[in-house]
Amino acid sequence: MSGTTPETARVLTAAADAARATPGVAFLRPGLADMVRGAAARRLPAGAGGAVAAWGAARTRIAGVRAERLPGAGGWQLRVHLAVRRGHQALAVTRAVRAAVTSAVVEAVTEPGEPAPHVGVSVTVTDIT
Repeated sequence: MSGTTPETARVLTAAADAARATPGVAFLRPGLADMVRGAAARRLPAGAGGAVAAWGAARTRIAGVRAERLPGAGGWQLRVHLAVRRGHQALAVTRAVRAAVTSAVVEAVTEPGEPAPHVGVSVTVTDIT
């Protein structure tokens, strides 16, 4: 993702908020790139935060959520990686997350009077905590 459009940022934020609010979700799981970026940011010398802030302003990344615009009709494909709380059924949580994320993204990108775009959501459970 070389740069993020405001619409993509809206989609990522809506998806992450919906997933986090779903009962049984412990946390969204960062990918390897997010973990490496976090480790690199902790090692920057004092005063280098401005460069990181400027870089972050051009890109919106939310750990555990990836969004891709589909060609043609303009739908979305999202991938959510998360950890499930112990005592919750992983299948039930993934179904609830999928429904919540789909609904949140459709609401975030659909203008009144427009047809709802296709939104595909895949949920991967990476851990049970």
